[in-house]
Amino acid sequence: MTAVINRLSDRDGFALCGAVDSANADQCLAQGLEQLAALAPGDCVCDLSGLNTGNSVTAAVLMAWRRAAAQRQQTLTLTAIPERLKAILQASNLLTVFTPAN
Repeated sequence: MTAVINRLSDRDGFALCGAVDSANADQCLAQGLEQLAALAPGDCVCDLSGLNTGNSVTAAVLMAWRRAAAQRQQTLTLTAIPERLKAILQASNLLTVFTPAN
């Protein structure tokens, strides 16, 4: 499986598309950290509308991004969270950590 991370053109943030799995998690983590480093402090959006599915590996990558964002005085907000990933985050009491927009 592959995952692609692209900068959003209409707001501060980036989009995660495809699927995150154990084979590409480190690459996704690094690319997301690069995106965060390029953004100013403040609100940052991670658009998940192009994510095929979500799993615990996806959740772990998102948590690492959230910690990095907090260190940079950024607030990482997830949008368009797939239902399966939303259920995982909710069961782990992590959904509110990402201040979801929807």
